Amino acid sequence: MRARIFEALSSFDKPASAYDIADAVSRLEGRRVAPNSVYRILDLFVGANLARRVESANAYVANAHPDCLHDCIFLVCDACGQTLHLDDDKITRDVRSVASAAGFSPKRPVIEVRGRCADCG
Repeated sequence: MRARIFEALSSFDKPASAYDIADAVSRLEGRRVAPNSVYRILDLFVGANLARRVESANAYVANAHPDCLHDCIFLVCDACGQTLHLDDDKITRDVRSVASAAGFSPKRPVIEVRGRCADCG
């Protein structure tokens, strides 16, 4: 089931919700797959750095470089839903530094910029 879910997640060209993935896997399996089961597996994928969660969209993307441990920056298009994943260690290091200076222990910065992509501009 994990392989099917990862295959379905990877097939989407924009972030997919657990419901989107459950529907895709249900069609492939010929039986209903519950979104709750998909959520549990997606949580495992995120923990293993195989997938990333786009918080503002409550959706997931397959991680194109799971061997790298970067804090992600997502640019999310409000018109078409396309999401561009960027790595900028300076920005995320600065966010962690500012949080630490405020007495906060940062676990994982979530940086998402909502707007319009170049195609929808």
